[in-house]
Amino acid sequence: MNEGRMAVNRLKNVLLKDKLDMSEGFMRALRNDLGRVLSYYMRLRPEGIEVFIDGADNGYTVRVKASAEDIRQIKAI
Repeated sequence: MNEGRMAVNRLKNVLLKDKLDMSEGFMRALRNDLGRVLSYYMRLRPEGIEVFIDGADNGYTVRVKASAEDIRQIKAI
């Protein structure tokens, strides 16, 4: 992704956060909770998790970007 497109996406996210009145504390809590859930299933890389929320009149689209080093082996019942 080129720098111009990344800047546009960052600006869209800032404007959407303002519109939705989502505080940085809310986003931090959401990232932490998602990280905790994902870490049950995979070993996440230290760079963390990115959360993108796109708003629309019909609801919201939530995208999560995370990098994992490994998938954990879980015994299914």
